[in-house]
Amino acid sequence: MMDDAARETMRRRLVASLGEAKVLWSKADLIPYTKDTYRIRFEDEHKFFPDFVVLPETTRDVQEVVLIAAESRTPLIPKGGGSNRTGMLVPILGGIVIDTVRMNKVVEVNGSDLYVTVQPGITLKELEAQLAAHGLWLTQEQGSLKVATVGGAISTSGFSRRHQKYGAIVDRVMSLEVVLADGSILRTGPKVLYTSTGYRLHQLFVGAEGTLGVITEATLRVEPIPEAEDLILSFYDDFWAATAAAQKLMASGVTFSGGEAYESNEMAELGAPEGKASLFYVLLHGTEGEVKAEAEFVTRLIEETGGVLAEKKVALEFMNRYTEQWCGARAITGFEDVITTYIPMEKIREFYDTLWGEIAPKFGIEPLPGEKYSLDVGRYRMAGGRYWLPKGDNAWDKYQLVLREIARLATSLGGSVQSCHGVGIEHRDNMDLEYSEVALDTMRRIKRAFDPENLMNPGKKIPEKR
Repeated sequence: MMDDAARETMRRRLVASLGEAKVLWSKADLIPYTKDTYRIRFEDEHKFFPDFVVLPETTRDVQEVVLIAAESRTPLIPKGGGSNRTGMLVPILGGIVIDTVRMNKVVEVNGSDLYVTVQPGITLKELEAQLAAHGLWLTQEQGSLKVATVGGAISTSGFSRRHQKYGAIVDRVMSLEVVLADGSILRTGPKVLYTSTGYRLHQLFVGAEGTLGVITEATLRVEPIPEAEDLILSFYDDFWAATAAAQKLMASGVTFSGGEAYESNEMAELGAPEGKASLFYVLLHGTEGEVKAEAEFVTRLIEETGGVLAEKKVALEFMNRYTEQWCGARAITGFEDVITTYIPMEKIREFYDTLWGEIAPKFGIEPLPGEKYSLDVGRYRMAGGRYWLPKGDNAWDKYQLVLREIARLATSLGGSVQSCHGVGIEHRDNMDLEYSEVALDTMRRIKRAFDPENLMNPGKKIPEKR
C-alpha cells in the first residue's frame, strides 16, 4: 500500500486522466473489491484493500491507467464479473483494480465469417442475447454465465457445458487486444478463423488470470443457432453405472453437445425409481434430422446400459432448474469448497476411492450430500465434488493441507489440479506438483518478458521459485 502523499498524487493523476466518475478511492467504495468468492481466512476478511478502483470505458482509458501505474510501479488487477473462487482478484499488495464493467460494448458482428468482436466487460449472458438477434450464439455456457464477462472467461479459461460439440472459450478466441504492462497496445493477430503464420499470441492470455496484461477487446468465433435441440435425462443405480454409460457415449463418436453424470440426493423428486442414486443427462444440438438420430442412439445406449429414461417433461423442468442453479448458485461459496480436477478415465475410480476413503477421514472433511461424485462428459472432462471445510483448531492450516493432498492425488494419477476455476492464490503453491521446475521457469520467463516489473496481478498463478 502506498503512503498518503503518494496516494493523493496518484488520485489526482487518475482523476485528471479519466474523470472523477471513473475513479473510486473511499474505503466504503473499495470494500467490494477486497476479495472475490475465494474463502479467505476469517481474520483476513476485508484485510486487503486496493488503493484505487478505476472504471474505464475504452482501451485508451486502460492505457492511461497502466502508464500511470507503470511510472510508480503500482500493481494492477484486471477484474471481470468477480465470481472467481480462487483469490485471483484479492489485492494482496494493494494497487489499482481495473474493473471492466463499463467496457461492455459489442464492437462488430460478422455473420459471414462467423465472429464477434467485443469489449471484455460484456457478460456472457448479455452477449448471447445480442448475438441471438443475428441468429448466432457463442456457445460458452459456464457456471457463472449470468455474471461472468468475456474477459474473465478468457482469463480463467472458463469451462463450458457445451464443450463436446463446440469446445470452450479457449476454442473460441481468434484475436485479442491487450494493454501490456508498459502501456503498449498489443493486437495478437488478425481477425481470421485460422492461420499458420505467427505465434499464437492470443493463447498466452487464455488462463493467464491478468498476469500478462489487460484484455481490452476480444474477437471470438461464433456459431449459427442450431435448428433443433433435445435433452435426454436418465437414472442409474449409482455413479459408476452412470459413468460407464457416459464412457460408451464418449467412445461412440456421436457429436452430442455436452453431458454430465453425477450423484444426486434429489432423485425421488425427479421421478426416479426407488434405488436409483445417480443421473446422466445428454444435451443435443443440430439440424432436425441430426438431433433426432442422435436422440434415438443415446436412448438405445441408455437402455442397453441399465439406465431408466426420465419423462421428457420432467427432463426439461430439471434442466431449467439446474441451469438456473448451475449458472448462479455455483458462483456462491459458503463453508465448503468444490473440486474441479481432471482425472484420466481409467483412474477416476481410484481417485474417488482415495479421496473419500483416505484423504477425507485423515483431515475430517465430508462431502456435501448428493455432491460426492460428478463427471462432465465430453472432450474436456472434469471430475468434481464438494466438501465441507475443516473445522476446529488450525482449521485453515488443515484446509491448505487438504488442497495439497487432493492436488498430489490428482497429479499422481496423471491429472490436473484444476479443470476450471483457475489457480489464483488457492492453488498457486501446488503448481509444482503438476509442472516441472523447467516448465515453471519458462512461465516465469514469459511473465518477465511481458511484465518485467511484476505489476500485473502479482502474487497469483505462478509460485515463487523455491
